[in-house]
Amino acid sequence: MKYNILITDILIKDFVHVYKKDFSVDCLWKLESKIDFNKYQGIVVTGGFKTNKKFLKKFNNLKIVSVFGVGYDGVDLNYCKNNKIVITNTPKVLTDDVADLALGLMMSLLRRINEAHNFILKKKWSKKSFELTTSLTNKTVGIVGMGEIGKAFSKRVKSLSMKIVYYGPNKKNLKYKYFKNLKDMATVIDVMVITCIGGRKTKDLINKTILKLMKPSSIIVNVSRGSVINEVHLLEVLNKNLIGGAALDVFKLEPKINNKFLKLKNVLLSPHNGSATFETREKMAKLSSRNISNYLYKKKLKNKVRY
Repeated sequence: MKYNILITDILIKDFVHVYKKDFSVDCLWKLESKIDFNKYQGIVVTGGFKTNKKFLKKFNNLKIVSVFGVGYDGVDLNYCKNNKIVITNTPKVLTDDVADLALGLMMSLLRRINEAHNFILKKKWSKKSFELTTSLTNKTVGIVGMGEIGKAFSKRVKSLSMKIVYYGPNKKNLKYKYFKNLKDMATVIDVMVITCIGGRKTKDLINKTILKLMKPSSIIVNVSRGSVINEVHLLEVLNKNLIGGAALDVFKLEPKINNKFLKLKNVLLSPHNGSATFETREKMAKLSSRNISNYLYKKKLKNKVRY
């Protein structure tokens, strides 16, 4: 007998077949208004899906929430803990792609690759030269959150002869300089790359206090969660050109984006695309499915989220 699972987010649409190998699968976006939530022992959610108490209370037989991704800030941890619902995620499989995108966003913003492309499309090159851009060599990168993605990103920028420093709750066994205080790091870096977890602990971590300590030429790259940056404060400093720019793959209320970002010339915007490659999303689906299978069929628990 196959267990019943519900896939909640249409983002996983292309990989439903992976789950069908081991489970009887329903997709939330295909179901009509009357849904028998009690039939499901497992659900698959993305980190951005609102897996809150209101939603979770609909299930009476839920055993596991399988997060299709690393971040699980959309899941009500307390409710799951109190109701003995296991939460798993898909660590490591998306590390390289997210680190690659962070690198691409940083290089594109500093070298203004998008603008240069449009400069040619608009046939401006025959009339004047493109404006000078900023070199990456010898610049200092400050990584906020030196987890798996932060480490992968640091390996990539090292090859560009950039200096690396980092901030986080704990010092790691790394050769890079560690800042216990984010304010201190903000004053010395040319690039801030955010790879930390989302959630309450990091909400508005990057605010006007931190932003105003940064150099006027410095930039921010965020591949973490939109909640980590106070968007009102970021828009204020970007409008006043108090920092050089921002490359953002995540937003507070995505996919709805504050329209003020669209009017700025010193931003590079990406639609939460960090793990969005065919290869990685398939790996995520397989691991997400395996997490459920291990727990429901084999009574083994792997990739459990600690809460």
